[in-house]
Amino acid sequence: MLDKVLLKYIDAYLLVFGEINTHVIMRKFSIGRIKSSRIFTVYREGRPTNMRYDSSRKCYVKGVVFESIHLKDESATRFLAAIDTVFTD
Repeated sequence: MLDKVLLKYIDAYLLVFGEINTHVIMRKFSIGRIKSSRIFTVYREGRPTNMRYDSSRKCYVKGVVFESIHLKDESATRFLAAIDTVFTD
């Protein structure tokens, strides 16, 4: 279940902020680097055009072709607000 939430979080975060890295996920959900890296791998396997790694910025950047596959019709800002309520940094 947490994996689904993490995948939705990546969708929402990319939609709102345009970039994300493993540290964002690790801090928000109190998970380790291995789990965080694995969830990014799963995300990229499902929709490789949604994000690309920018090595100079050390983060994943929202792709030009982006389709919210995990968040679906939910509002990205509402989802992030709900996550902030449940998972505090």
